[in-house]
Amino acid sequence: MYTKPVTPPLRQELCTWYRTVLGRRLLRLEARYLKRSLKVPYTFTIVQLGILGWETRYLDSGYLRSFRLIDETRAVRDCRLPAIVARLDSLPLASESVDVLILPHTLEFAGDQHQLLREAERVLKPEGQLLVLGFQPWTVYRLYRWLPGRQRPAPWHCHPVSHRRLLDWLNLLNFTAETNTWFDFHSLIEPGGWRDYCSSLWYVAYAVRAIKRTYTIIPLRPALETRPEWSPGVLEPTIQRKQRDPGQ
Repeated sequence: MYTKPVTPPLRQELCTWYRTVLGRRLLRLEARYLKRSLKVPYTFTIVQLGILGWETRYLDSGYLRSFRLIDETRAVRDCRLPAIVARLDSLPLASESVDVLILPHTLEFAGDQHQLLREAERVLKPEGQLLVLGFQPWTVYRLYRWLPGRQRPAPWHCHPVSHRRLLDWLNLLNFTAETNTWFDFHSLIEPGGWRDYCSSLWYVAYAVRAIKRTYTIIPLRPALETRPEWSPGVLEPTIQRKQRDPGQ
């Protein structure tokens, strides 16, 4: 699925939206989730695609040595973190060189969402971890913003991907993925139970955690055909056996 490219200024509008009242509420919840999920050794290579502006809220100081932030805008140079300006659909990273990859609302602003996920699969190490934050496509607050006369800035003017579709895409790329957290503007919600069906329209965002799986293919050798050894005296012709029969 190819989506219309979203201009980089909309990504900057997202960073500005996080300074609003609702944005600060979601910021605190997402920062708590990311800080809880980043329980990995400090030697792991962590890469984030797409700037948020509040990375220090969930990154411990021990991770800064092995952390890299990649974005298509030059605003990353002012974030005081190790940053790279590059295209997200063509990452300047070696294959299988990243331990943890973070996509915080990156797919919504990507021109080619499939290519971005393929690049994520390429750069991740086997058993590497992928953390994705995404906005809900169908939510009451989003539909309210699309009423006539309402302003539609970021994050509502983007191309969100539903969590079910994202899980299908990751499954095709040999990821083991699950939606392990939902967000509204007040709390973190664990998946499962009746709340997923009765309250899903009130969820603003979700979090997907995926693990890159690699399978070693062991070639099967064809079984060798075993033939009986024809040694002298083992088998006798039928005529000779009949001649030795005492009944004849």
